[in-house]
Amino acid sequence: MSGSNERIGIAAAVVRGLGAGCAAGAVWWLVEFAVNYGFGGVLPLRQALIVLALDLGIAGVGGLVVGAVLGALGRGGDVAGYALGITIVYGLLRVYEPPGLLGEAMFVVVGTLAAVVGVLLAGPRRGALGFVHVALVATAALAIGKTGITEVQSSYFSKQEPNGVALVLVLAALPLAGVAADRLVGLVVRRDAVRLATWVVAALVAGGLWGKPLSIAPLDDPRPLRAVAPVGAPDVFLISMDTTRADHMSTYGYARETSPHLTALAADALNFTQARSPAQWTVPGHASMLTGMYPSRHGAHYVGGWSAGPAIYGRRRVFPLADDRTTLAEALHDRGWATGAFVANFANLFRGFGMAQGFQRYEDHPELLLRPIPHVVGFLQQFSPAFMKKPFRSAEAINAAALAWLDEVPAGRPAFVFLNYLEPHHWIAAPPYDLWARDLPHAARLARKGLFTHAVPANLSGEERDFVAANYDGQILAMDAALGALVAELKKRGRYENALIVVTADHGELLGEHDIVGHGGRMMYEGLLRIPMVVKLPGPARPKGVVADPVQLVDILPTVLQTIGAPLPGGVQGSPLQRVAHDSLAEEHINPEFVSFYGEVYNRALRVIYEGPYKLISTSRGERFLFDLGRDPGEDENLAAREPERVSGMEDELEAAMSAMDSNVAAAVDPYADLREDVE
Repeated sequence: MSGSNERIGIAAAVVRGLGAGCAAGAVWWLVEFAVNYGFGGVLPLRQALIVLALDLGIAGVGGLVVGAVLGALGRGGDVAGYALGITIVYGLLRVYEPPGLLGEAMFVVVGTLAAVVGVLLAGPRRGALGFVHVALVATAALAIGKTGITEVQSSYFSKQEPNGVALVLVLAALPLAGVAADRLVGLVVRRDAVRLATWVVAALVAGGLWGKPLSIAPLDDPRPLRAVAPVGAPDVFLISMDTTRADHMSTYGYARETSPHLTALAADALNFTQARSPAQWTVPGHASMLTGMYPSRHGAHYVGGWSAGPAIYGRRRVFPLADDRTTLAEALHDRGWATGAFVANFANLFRGFGMAQGFQRYEDHPELLLRPIPHVVGFLQQFSPAFMKKPFRSAEAINAAALAWLDEVPAGRPAFVFLNYLEPHHWIAAPPYDLWARDLPHAARLARKGLFTHAVPANLSGEERDFVAANYDGQILAMDAALGALVAELKKRGRYENALIVVTADHGELLGEHDIVGHGGRMMYEGLLRIPMVVKLPGPARPKGVVADPVQLVDILPTVLQTIGAPLPGGVQGSPLQRVAHDSLAEEHINPEFVSFYGEVYNRALRVIYEGPYKLISTSRGERFLFDLGRDPGEDENLAAREPERVSGMEDELEAAMSAMDSNVAAAVDPYADLREDVE
């Protein structure tokens, strides 16, 4: 009979565990949602409901296990035991990392001991309110505490969460600390319900005082559009394929068919095969694209020293684009164009960097930004690495937002639409665009491994480099599909034929070459500087074909303004693409955060000049790198020591060009005044 009663007791505990698990899952979700809001995360409704369903499901399963254990121990009515036992499950989701190095077993042991101590501290609890009280205190302490630790150790580049033994101790200790704090408050506030209400009110007050919710509302310029554009003026579409190198696009001869839609557009346009960025990261590259100026003149670049720039995202590492620089959006807005920008790169095209100038609508918000990542999401990412991994809006979402805005532009008024796609930027390709990555050896393991690093040397194996390139290529394919969809929609709306469409990139990406992964601040190799550029001019008689002349992002603004018959703003250094005569230049300033986190390899400014097939890289340390790109496209052989006269001549030309980069536009020398007179 006693055995029968024991089985009934265990069964009852299991049922209680299921209910407790579902309740705990709801608590997990509420805490995660609140902490994300307070720390500036973005969790849209659809994704929030997915997380809720997963939290309920996994917590429910965990509750069944905890109920069975408590029932077997004869503690089926221990409310605090259920709450803290299911909190152990919550921590285990975070520590789990296949194939595992006994970290999971260590956590179960340490977490169980902490839970036992927590039960003793919590004291006798009764009913659903007592369970919610303990679960809420323990979960909130874990979520807030771990997020706080991560934020303290964070940089602009990475969130440095604890790992290994430190992670095990943190995950076990924080819930215990929450229960201990609750016990201390209980010495003053004895009634459980009042104490729970006190915690909730305290959390609301703290969130109101110190929370940093991120606004996702677009920036709308309230100024009326008074100018009237000429009848028949073309729409202008500027499409920036963020972080896209030309030599990984089939449009430029790459073996994988990564850009069929760009190739199709290029057949109806001018395709510039020797286009280069004047910068190797987002802010200066886009500023050059929008102003027609090199970074030292438009001024939007790394600050060089700590605390030199204004606070943006809480840091002073970047000078934003100044208000007195005239952007393409401002030039077109002042002539009657409706202007809208829809950017996926919310981190570096955030309105605080100055790129929103002249846009009536500027959308720069993320799609999904998890701060912190819910434990259940991190757990699922061990099995599906792309699950809720991408914080930026997809190219499809960018298209949808841009087209919806475009459809609201009054009939007869031309529009300037700036679209920024971000797919190739450091992310795992999701199906079906993982076609080149999924069948590689050890693909599942490599997908979970952090291969993108700012450390130099990156020390990637051949297998790892293949995996990085395969995912990068898949992301280009995904972005190209969105480009094809956009062009199809423009044709459907009758806005293609008379449109000026520019497709380009702000910079490229290194994929393990020269033992470097990524971009920004290391060395200005061609994988970073050579970019796509396709320009479809308006009208049926437009020129088409391949153009092998060197061109740059600074030439986009002059091309657009020449096409519509508008004068160039002062200080513009680019030329209309059909007759570019200036040197091709690039430059990079020093980012002090990179230097601090990743060492002296970053502590050098870089400048580049091209002369025919030759490329010279000059650094502030006195280093000189000369490459013959015709014979050595991989930039493996530095010819500087063998050809000192060529180095000297190119360096003199580089110095002369840079000396004209005075950031004071009003006083700047304009070497293209003759072209401006022709345009005017």
